[in-house]
Amino acid sequence: MTIKNGDFVNLDYTGSYEGKVFDTTLEDVAKKEGIYSDKTKYGSVTIIVGTNQILKGLDEAIVGKKEGETFEVKLPPEKAFGRKNAKLLKIIPQKLFKEQKVNPYPGMTVNIDNMLGTIVSVSAGRIIVDFNHPLSGRELDYKVKINKVITDKKEQVKSLVELYIGEGCKTNINDKKVVVKCSKEIPEKVKSVLENDIKKYIKLDVVEFVKETNQKENKS
Repeated sequence: MTIKNGDFVNLDYTGSYEGKVFDTTLEDVAKKEGIYSDKTKYGSVTIIVGTNQILKGLDEAIVGKKEGETFEVKLPPEKAFGRKNAKLLKIIPQKLFKEQKVNPYPGMTVNIDNMLGTIVSVSAGRIIVDFNHPLSGRELDYKVKINKVITDKKEQVKSLVELYIGEGCKTNINDKKVVVKCSKEIPEKVKSVLENDIKKYIKLDVVEFVKETNQKENKS
C-alpha cells in the first residue's frame, strides 16, 4: 500500500544536524544521545499525511513510501524550520534584565513578551537576542520508520483525540456517529478543530462530546 496525502500513518523518527541528534521518538536513542528528558513522552506518533502536523519536508517525504519502510531524508532550511530572519534579532536594554534580577549571558534562553529567544551577545547597556527558531537556517537529517498505515476508523479517531486532547478519553463509533467521552473540560476551539478533522479525514457525519463524571462527583 503506497502512502498518500490524507492517510493516517504511525511512525518513529530521529532528527539530527551535523551528526548531533536533537529530537527522537525513541527513548533508548534519547538516552544514548544524551537528550533524554523525563518530561518528554517517548513513543511512536500518528499523523495525517499532508496536513502539516510535522515538518513540511518530512511530510512530503512520507508520500509514496510503504508500511514497514525505513528511510532517511535531508531537509533544506525552507522545508524545516525556515531560514534566519534578520528582523528577529532584537536589541534589548540591559536594564530590563537587571529589573528581573537576571544575569544574561550568550546562549541563555529567555522569554520576552511570550517569545522564546537565545541571547547572542552581551555588551555594555544592550543585549542582542535571537528570536529565530534555534534550528532555523540549518539543514536537517531525519531517519524515519513507517510502522503502520492505520485504516481502522476507531484507531483513527483515537489518534486524533489523543493529539488534540491527550490520553484518558473514551470513544465509541456507531455507524456514522462518534461519541467522545472525557472527564476533563474541552475548550470549544479544540472541539471545533477535532470535529472538523474527524468529519473531513475519517468521513464520520456526527461528533458528540460527553462530559464523563466519576463516582465522587456523582455523590457530591
